[in-house]
Amino acid sequence: MTANAGAAMKRPSIQKVGLPTDSLIARAFPRRDYADAYRVQLPAGAANDLDSLVRATLGTAPGWIKLLLRLRDRLVAPFGLKTASGAPVSAFDRFELRPGHSVGLFKVIERTSDELLLGQDDLHLDFRVSVLVRSDGGADWVVISTIVRFNNWLGRAYFLPVRQFHKLIVPAMIRNAYQRYSERHG
Repeated sequence: MTANAGAAMKRPSIQKVGLPTDSLIARAFPRRDYADAYRVQLPAGAANDLDSLVRATLGTAPGWIKLLLRLRDRLVAPFGLKTASGAPVSAFDRFELRPGHSVGLFKVIERTSDELLLGQDDLHLDFRVSVLVRSDGGADWVVISTIVRFNNWLGRAYFLPVRQFHKLIVPAMIRNAYQRYSERHG
């Protein structure tokens, strides 16, 4: 087994951290009703290519998350909320992700050399997700941050149960992305 194969099998340590203050997401909304951030250290020697990290994070989800998202889509469609089913995926695998491109339900809002800000505005709430690459202590880290702004009572009611799932989904997505990214870029 190679060192990279061993790193790919290692379960990553995901840390809950504060929202990065010097990031695109920190200034995305003047008012935040919810915010969280998690980070994971990239395997030593792994490339820290932002587009590949976003693709690994948002490109596929564990099966149980896909089931939850399909259930969510069925429940919210009658209320006129945006759903992930049928959402466009433009330039996802072929080009550098730029503002205006879509990754499923996520629209690319803004980009710097080390951060991609994605999100969606809807009737009930607006959200932003950031994928940020940072060096700290001689290691490269990926920080995934989420902020939410409620637009009305429906947003508050909707997010009440979603909040609990969100705390499980984001670390699971990071673990899945870590595995995929380590296998391809380690």
